[in-house]
Amino acid sequence: WGGLFAPGEGESIYVPAGLNLLVDLDETPILNAVFVEGSILFVPDSDPTHHRKFDAHYLFITNKGSRMEVGTEEFPYTSKLTITMHSTVDDPYLPIYGNKVIGVRYGTLDMHGIERNITWTSLEETVEAGGTVITLQHAVDWQPGEMIAIASTSYESREGEHRTILSIDDSRKIITLDQALDYKHFAMTQTYGSETIEMRAEVGLLSRNVVYRGDPETSPANQYGATIFLHSNGDDSLTCRLSYIELTNVG
Repeated sequence: WGGLFAPGEGESIYVPAGLNLLVDLDETPILNAVFVEGSILFVPDSDPTHHRKFDAHYLFITNKGSRMEVGTEEFPYTSKLTITMHSTVDDPYLPIYGNKVIGVRYGTLDMHGIERNITWTSLEETVEAGGTVITLQHAVDWQPGEMIAIASTSYESREGEHRTILSIDDSRKIITLDQALDYKHFAMTQTYGSETIEMRAEVGLLSRNVVYRGDPETSPANQYGATIFLHSNGDDSLTCRLSYIELTNVG
């Protein structure tokens, strides 16, 4: 946009080779397309609870040497960032890459959130339908307000459930949920002859400080989420590194 003023709703951005776009706004309008031949760098705030938001329809890393960086493996993004992609199946497509997408033809994509010591564990005890407290096998660093998933232990996979942590005790193993569970989740060691088998529901942490998602207004209803599309000639002309990020309303 020439550096005169920030782009508005529905406008596009082109970052030429040799130039760096530093994204330190708290919130952007919904941009149309962002074409990067230089680099686009997302910089964390000094406050780890600070939340920034970036919205677009297309984000395209197009050039050899171009890059998109949301932290690195050595220096992850340390505050909160949500990147939301917009579009429906009827909106215009980029050839090969589609829409609602981060597309990488050449260059590098790095997205790294804060490392979490335990991202999943298992139930220590069975919890019945209607239960609001679960006990985990391992101590975790999970925090109130974060979302977890509890796997199904029946023949019906849709009995897996999502809940938000209301509180967690000093042992870091006993979690109070924000609402009661709809289904029973089994946890027990069972013996068959001379063999024992651990039959326990897995519990996983879904929340991360860096979130890549499809827009929540249309993605679930249309079953049409955001994507990350990597495409090369098989000549190692692109690199993608992702760690400790949350992907939701995708695919």
